[in-house]
Amino acid sequence: MTSINEIPEKIVSLIKALTEKTLSKNAIWSKSSQNNEFKLFLEKGAVTTAYLDNTYGNDSVDFSIYNVHGDRIDGYNAVRTDPNFAILLDLYNSAKREFYKVDETITSLFDQVRNDGEIGKRLVDEAEDDDLPF
Repeated sequence: MTSINEIPEKIVSLIKALTEKTLSKNAIWSKSSQNNEFKLFLEKGAVTTAYLDNTYGNDSVDFSIYNVHGDRIDGYNAVRTDPNFAILLDLYNSAKREFYKVDETITSLFDQVRNDGEIGKRLVDEAEDDDLPF
């Protein structure tokens, strides 16, 4: 894995373009099999972004590039003190928000709250309430 200090400008531009495309709702990210990792499948390969939460406070963000055969051909990792940590974190956060549909969910919640009438629902069936000991 290449240190973030050695990240080529072409890759920095790619990361920024991916972030912009994601923020404009024009990229569809998937959840990968790894914790806190998202994958974007493209015609000629794929990219992943992952947040690695370290219990010792040395969190990092990973960006990897895969070819059409699924081979990892390039990758970059940055800890909080690295100069380009922010651009990798921006990509990760935008991918996470896109996958979980954060903006759409917040809009839907606002729409529900603004409407007249009751909101919310019980998670326990009314019939089951009768069996409670109190």
